[in-house]
Amino acid sequence: MNFIKIDPYACTVTTVEGDGSNESFCQLLGSEFWDVCARQHNHDALLVDDDALSRNPQPPAFSFDGIAVHGIAIVTGCDWDGKTTEPTFTVEQVVERITWLGAVQTKPALVWKAW
Repeated sequence: MNFIKIDPYACTVTTVEGDGSNESFCQLLGSEFWDVCARQHNHDALLVDDDALSRNPQPPAFSFDGIAVHGIAIVTGCDWDGKTTEPTFTVEQVVERITWLGAVQTKPALVWKAW
């Protein structure tokens, strides 16, 4: 499957291949554990390094539709059964939603947004 990789180290957004497994996502993210954030109305979401905020120093950051994310993120999709799919967003649509923030420090917080 093809996914979209957001890399704040290089400030790039590219298409990457993976098989949709946990191991594949960990390898793409360069992390041991991952989490989901920034779920979109089209069922796309960002997979992120679960430990990024606790690293010292924190990895570079970017904003995705106003949500600050540290480190590399992978954009994936999901079907009605909750299975991972290719994202609906194109690389161009992802680029439009990003603002590069660079080396900022973020205090971890949990924010709930209603659909």
